[in-house]
Amino acid sequence: MNRFGFILKAKTQYSIQSPFLFDLYSNVVAPRLDRRFASTHGIDSRDRYAQILFKISDHYRATDISLGEWSLDDLLRTPDGNCIGLVRQPHRNKIREAEWSHLVADPRVTLSVDLFHTGLIFTSSKLSKQHWLLR
Repeated sequence: MNRFGFILKAKTQYSIQSPFLFDLYSNVVAPRLDRRFASTHGIDSRDRYAQILFKISDHYRATDISLGEWSLDDLLRTPDGNCIGLVRQPHRNKIREAEWSHLVADPRVTLSVDLFHTGLIFTSSKLSKQHWLLR
């Protein structure tokens, strides 16, 4: 999917009705890190993936775990035992898009969020199976 096609299909924060997803958007996806804060923590202020990884780790108090069989760039575990997976540039090429589609279809994944530059997957029994494209 190209960037233009993504923008046409993607939803904005005004279409989010899930409290979990609204919290994710308003506390992790939407806010940008301050340049000074990012530089003191060793994060490139232009690297959206690194910012989201840092903000997810901080917001959900998640820690790194081994990646296992999933084709993810990072896999985090929250204190309540759920997993959050991150995929850098899921639309980079056809192979990466196929891997991303396979992850989204996995029965263990309950919520997937496609931000175009980053893909997020969540495994939580509290969430219903959904796939979101967000700008």
